[in-house]
Amino acid sequence: MKIVTARQMAELDRVTIHTYGIPALVMMENAGRSCTDRIFRILEEKAGGSQEASVAVVCGKGNNGGDGMVIARHLHNRGAYVEVFLLSEENDLSADARTQHEILRRMDVEVRVIRDTEGVEDLRTYLEEVHLCVDAILGTGLASPLSGIVREVVEAINLSMAPVFAVDIPTGIDATTGRIMGEAIRAEFTGTFGLLKLGHVLLPGSIHCGETEIYDIGIPPRAVFDAQINTEALDEQIVKSMLSVRPPDFHKGDAGRVHIVGGSPGMTGAPCLAGSAALRMGAGLITVITPESLRPIVESKQMEVMTRGIPDGGTGYFAPGMIPALMEVLSKADVVVVGPGLGMTETMPAFVKELIPMIKVPFLLDADALNALSGDAVSLQGATAPCILTPHPGEMARLMRETIESIEATRIDSARHLAEEERVTVILKGARTVVATPKGDIFINTTGNPYMASGGMGDALTGMIAGLASQGLSPNDAACAGVFLHGMSADLLVHDHPMTPVTATDVIGNIRGALQHTLGEPEPEE
Repeated sequence: MKIVTARQMAELDRVTIHTYGIPALVMMENAGRSCTDRIFRILEEKAGGSQEASVAVVCGKGNNGGDGMVIARHLHNRGAYVEVFLLSEENDLSADARTQHEILRRMDVEVRVIRDTEGVEDLRTYLEEVHLCVDAILGTGLASPLSGIVREVVEAINLSMAPVFAVDIPTGIDATTGRIMGEAIRAEFTGTFGLLKLGHVLLPGSIHCGETEIYDIGIPPRAVFDAQINTEALDEQIVKSMLSVRPPDFHKGDAGRVHIVGGSPGMTGAPCLAGSAALRMGAGLITVITPESLRPIVESKQMEVMTRGIPDGGTGYFAPGMIPALMEVLSKADVVVVGPGLGMTETMPAFVKELIPMIKVPFLLDADALNALSGDAVSLQGATAPCILTPHPGEMARLMRETIESIEATRIDSARHLAEEERVTVILKGARTVVATPKGDIFINTTGNPYMASGGMGDALTGMIAGLASQGLSPNDAACAGVFLHGMSADLLVHDHPMTPVTATDVIGNIRGALQHTLGEPEPEE
């Protein structure tokens, strides 16, 4: 599902109007009618039908307000009692909004202008009686924090008990970043036009959008294609297209061999979790490779996962001198993982940097393998095979010599920059995980929840991605499918057990359920 910035959407509107000759008023009419159809269904549920319903439509001076006035007209025609609250004098309306205002005037639809606090109080009083409030104040054109009467109106709507339908995007959300600009409408429903905006998907904006539907308002598909939009939201349809059915003669060798390099004193569980996740994800043969002195501990934790030990002189840590013996073992791998539980020593940066150019199959760097590259991401350019990075914001900040705050403020741009500069696939973890490809394509994950906040989740994700890559998925597809299924597994668990924290082991155990849900397979009968 393609996602656009506010600027990209404005350009698509411009091209539709000026290149294809579709009048803005036609697009406004399409937008308003589409929203009205959805609002009508909402009113049937909340009031038994539009003829029994009262609605407040709050409109700004721009084209979002014009959309709202189209909605008011069609609701009026369907028998609803509608009052429009306008945050502008008629002379200050955009040209198309002024046209819609004139139509309402001729139809005797009640229009009140909110000029001051007294007008806000009138709206507040009316909201106590309505079945629905329509937010058509600002839309995607917001450029600065809300203030003055507009902010007072937004606060009044939020304090009311009236459910809200937002037109295009709730007022107060930056459509490109998802940030809240001082205050924002909390909508139960949002109807947006043409394409999703980033603000619908990114947090915290997505929380304010409620149930979001996309409506066709006449933007030609060719215009979207020509715009070369390279940001998508991951959903079931995309991920399902990445997965394939196994042929009857499939065997464990076809499912691939995953080798996981990790483990150190006190952190032997991390590579074991990654191995279990790769196994559940369908990898054929998994081997956890650890310092020889830790091998008995690792082996005691594994059943269906093999182990190999690399002589370490009893230190319990990997070091550069162990690379020749390690490479002999890795020669049989189809996918390599480096990092889970690796630990940090003085020689660990040298170990990771020397290892990177020697790996000849797709590989993932996670956890301490990323910390070993702190401030030296350019070392990744020595890779001779496709590489996937799975940093959380702290690891990303260390890699790029930035602050965590700056990474979080520019998650998409940060991930894209690192992926393009170092020619790797980047998975920037966190709420709304971002996957960036070496070509600059961006995928935003839509699954996952805050009850996943526990140790080992990253190890589970890494193993899942490695398991998918071992079965033939490209690094980009494995990254996308892995993060989606990882979050889906947790979402299904929280759905069955609300407000209950889930562990990495829980997520790994429910991978089968996530696959069945995504592929549309029926759940097994108990």
